[in-house]
Amino acid sequence: MNLGKRHENLILFFCALILSVLGTVMVFSATSVTAGASARFGNDTAYFFKRQVLFLVMGASLAVLLTRIDYDFYRRRIWYIVAAAFGLLLLVFLPKIGHKVNGASRWINLYLFTFQPSELAKFVLIAFAAYAIDRKGEHSKEGVKVFLPVLVVMAVFLAVILKEPDFGMAVVIATTCLAILFIAGFPWKILAGLLGAGMAGVAFLIAAKPYRMARLQAFIDPFSQAQAAGYQVVQSLIAFSNGGFLGTGIGAGRQKLFYLPEIHTDYIFSVIGEELGFAGVVAVGAIFLTMVCVGFRIARRARDLFGRYLAIGLSSVIGIQALMNMMVGLKMLPPKGMVLPFLSYGGSSLILHMAAMGVLINISMKGAEAFVADSDNRGRGNRRARFSGDSAC
Repeated sequence: MNLGKRHENLILFFCALILSVLGTVMVFSATSVTAGASARFGNDTAYFFKRQVLFLVMGASLAVLLTRIDYDFYRRRIWYIVAAAFGLLLLVFLPKIGHKVNGASRWINLYLFTFQPSELAKFVLIAFAAYAIDRKGEHSKEGVKVFLPVLVVMAVFLAVILKEPDFGMAVVIATTCLAILFIAGFPWKILAGLLGAGMAGVAFLIAAKPYRMARLQAFIDPFSQAQAAGYQVVQSLIAFSNGGFLGTGIGAGRQKLFYLPEIHTDYIFSVIGEELGFAGVVAVGAIFLTMVCVGFRIARRARDLFGRYLAIGLSSVIGIQALMNMMVGLKMLPPKGMVLPFLSYGGSSLILHMAAMGVLINISMKGAEAFVADSDNRGRGNRRARFSGDSAC
């Protein structure tokens, strides 16, 4: 592997490690008081912390394994992977298998912990989009026919995810897949039509559910409903206000003291804003931006189209989901119920995002191997040419 590729892989590794370790610390800070005061968690202040450490170890182990598996493995078995991911999505609706929280059936009960299939489906759809582009070639003369399978499969998956319901994940998946298709040369007029139809669909879905309308109204004017639908938004803004520039210090935040709900999952960024301040917020944003930029560099040097668009998709979905979560915390988007990659509590998210890092590093490694092999071939060709020229003389 040449020096540039090694540096890219080290940057990815340290970015993921810093975010994951920081997330584990912030999860402990956010949950120690509430877990210690609850018999449900055995009055164990480190309940969530210990589980997050376990998830981190599992995710890191899987990432190391995936760095050693040629990413072409996924291309050759893509239809099996798609079928398996879709089957897992359907399992959440089965009694005694599906696990329901706050009226949403998004998880499979594995007894030791729960698994969220939509997190896996997110990455599977990215791989399928890369597969379709690799099969037909980017900017294909066949136009929309190249992308039709992606749109159909995505629509089927999104229908099931919206049924759970998981509106935030559906938005992340749709945004990422359409971004990949646009980069690959999807006709922009058709894309504009799809975006228009998507926005109309989003408006319909919001209007169809009273709680979504309440969230939208609370987003527009949260302080008018500070004790009702706007409660989370207001408490999140208070957390950032308390943080100032350098924050109150780890463990010294007040919003975690039974004020802000879902603080260790959807609103972990608010804990960072309060306890690490503006400096911590900027640092986290900079790390995510670095990961996305490195991912796109890896994509540019990938050995084939599948690797290129798989790297683009993995980098994009991490950046898009992180940006949306941070914007929700800062009242720049309505609440969507999504976690912050690497930082929020949850096994499915942390393990699968660590796995995505392993796949990205493998794409980088295989791209470097292809570059070295190509350089060797060119070198041998030049030597043969020089030898032939010398003989002719």
